[in-house]
Amino acid sequence: MEELDKTIYNEFEQSLIDAGYKFFRDNWKHSIRGIQKRFEDEKGTKYFITVYHYNLAKQYPYRRDLIEQNIDRYNFTCQFRKNEHDENGESGKDQTIDVSYSADFVPNPWRPLTTLQEVEEFFEKMFITFEFEYYELKDY
Repeated sequence: MEELDKTIYNEFEQSLIDAGYKFFRDNWKHSIRGIQKRFEDEKGTKYFITVYHYNLAKQYPYRRDLIEQNIDRYNFTCQFRKNEHDENGESGKDQTIDVSYSADFVPNPWRPLTTLQEVEEFFEKMFITFEFEYYELKDY
């Protein structure tokens, strides 16, 4: 099995590591690797933000037409939990909602950059606005 690539390729990846994200081997989304962080507060674990790292030139080196595509790209995903309650307040359906966030995170000649802080604020606002459930509650 190929070793997990933990190389930092750019300032954006360094910002992920500085913010507490951890690398993992992606066996699901066909990316170079995954990078994930758990978000918690005093009650427990709210959600996880997962980043998938792509670079077509690195992933398909035999494709000469992709040499110009040597751009690191990142797709953020977050899965939230929602539990519907009936009219008596009893717990009902347990649902998951998957949200994907893509933007420009590394310098390019076309568009302004999105920051890690903007992404994290977006997901936190969703958690609060839609009153999503905690993944895990702390024992008291």
